[in-house]
Amino acid sequence: MGFREQRKRTALKDVAALADTSSATASRVLNGAGFVDPETRKRVLDAAKQLNYRPNLQAKGLRLRSSQSIGLVIPNLLNPYYTTLADAASQLLTQAGYYLLLSATRDDPEIQQGILDDMIGLNVDGLIWAPAVPEQKLLDRLRHQHIPTISIVRRVPGDLIDTVVFEDFNGSCAVMQHLIDLGHRRIGYIGSDVSHSSSHARWQGYLASLAKARLPFDETLVKLGAARETWGKVATLDLLRNPSPPTAIYVASNPMMPGVLKVLRRNGIHIPGDISLICFDDLDWFSFSVPPISAISISPTKLAQLAVDLLLRRIRDSDGVEKPPVFLEISFELVLRSSTAPPRSRHLILQPTVGPAVHLSNGDPRNQEVE
Repeated sequence: MGFREQRKRTALKDVAALADTSSATASRVLNGAGFVDPETRKRVLDAAKQLNYRPNLQAKGLRLRSSQSIGLVIPNLLNPYYTTLADAASQLLTQAGYYLLLSATRDDPEIQQGILDDMIGLNVDGLIWAPAVPEQKLLDRLRHQHIPTISIVRRVPGDLIDTVVFEDFNGSCAVMQHLIDLGHRRIGYIGSDVSHSSSHARWQGYLASLAKARLPFDETLVKLGAARETWGKVATLDLLRNPSPPTAIYVASNPMMPGVLKVLRRNGIHIPGDISLICFDDLDWFSFSVPPISAISISPTKLAQLAVDLLLRRIRDSDGVEKPPVFLEISFELVLRSSTAPPRSRHLILQPTVGPAVHLSNGDPRNQEVE
């Protein structure tokens, strides 16, 4: 038997032939539409079971102009925040009778373009999208295709589509106010690409809080890069090598936190005795860390609920796509644990795992390579 024969799909007409009825009658039975006499119904169901019949969902979608599928496009699957969000969205959509098609862009514009092209080609009924680069041509194409789209976590210019984000600016201000109230004046900031609205808003919250407290801005304390563990390592090492190291570090995105912690611990930095540490985005393991890490807690489950509800309303409303876009912000909680405290009163002393300790203070030479 050849490969093509092995892959041959049982067609509706095959079920109808075995049941000795018409394709139209078999279709009514299998779709639960219209009246069919009990004897014929039983023959059709028995034939479908015998032939292991499965409907061609793609053909059905084309016929009904609905694929009963929703695309979820996120930056990556490594960030626990996004995996939690995807799981919640999948459950909610399943309950509503939809399938979830999940894909990750790695924040690469070319990958994003290919994914959105595929989603459109698969005739998805709607999209939930965390934009890598929200190019105008992409927005125009989605509108032209009349695909309801919800922007999550990140905003698009002009908020031209429905948007559900967190209170990034206010949450960042809450972090900074907490550190400033503790007495910190030199606060390191490790953030991600500010071309993304969420990262930009958190960075602006940092700057606004400094200005409000009349603290000087020191650009050597701001480290902006990719939201990855490697950048957390590089940025933290850079801050420790500063002639006047910070007394607190604010990490504005959780994927960088493992890298931050590894560098601090490799160099014998005590938290919070040497440096206070706080993060935007709370993860389960933060409460089990030693010490437990203070954080801004935001709910990916709540975001998924709002995004799915809003998208389904757009899909079910025949005029929904044409109505003005909705903008929603989700509140946060500042969760204080043991990783923040008043600033140190002594010079910062590094104790690398390899080589002698390195003393960093104003004017100290830094000829020792720090791991």
